[in-house]
Amino acid sequence: MSEPFRHILVAYDGSTQAQEALDRAIDMARTWSSRLSIVAVYQPPVVWTAGPLMAATVSGPVLGPAAPREPGEPIEKRALNELLLQAVRTAKERGVSDVRGELLQDHPAEGVLTYAELEHADLIVMGSRGRSAAPRLLLGSVSDAVVHHAHVAVLVVRPHESG
Repeated sequence: MSEPFRHILVAYDGSTQAQEALDRAIDMARTWSSRLSIVAVYQPPVVWTAGPLMAATVSGPVLGPAAPREPGEPIEKRALNELLLQAVRTAKERGVSDVRGELLQDHPAEGVLTYAELEHADLIVMGSRGRSAAPRLLLGSVSDAVVHHAHVAVLVVRPHESG
């Protein structure tokens, strides 16, 4: 590789695989003095209605400890925000000077891809599998979608073999 990546985006959900991806992204960002964005994507439960349903994507920087839970806000979203805050602290403690965290509301693959494009990331780092609110038939479908639709390099960090 002749030129280091300037902006590394890591998809994070607190899973073991995401932690391994975060560790790799932190090492690369520190080595190359790259900007590091840690993105966690929350997908709210699907609500069916008889009338038209309007969907919105909500994003914003993680500014501090999670606010008290709003009525109707799922606990999972709050827990994900706490995991994201810890990931940002970890990156800073390990020497990454330019790091930010973003909690997004979207389909996980779409959120990662959109953020990468809007923020001009030139590398996406993610684990091969993550966790979600419901069991998945195809584990790793988010990383698969990102690999196939990203316009930048994607590094999929596979879990270490035990034993």
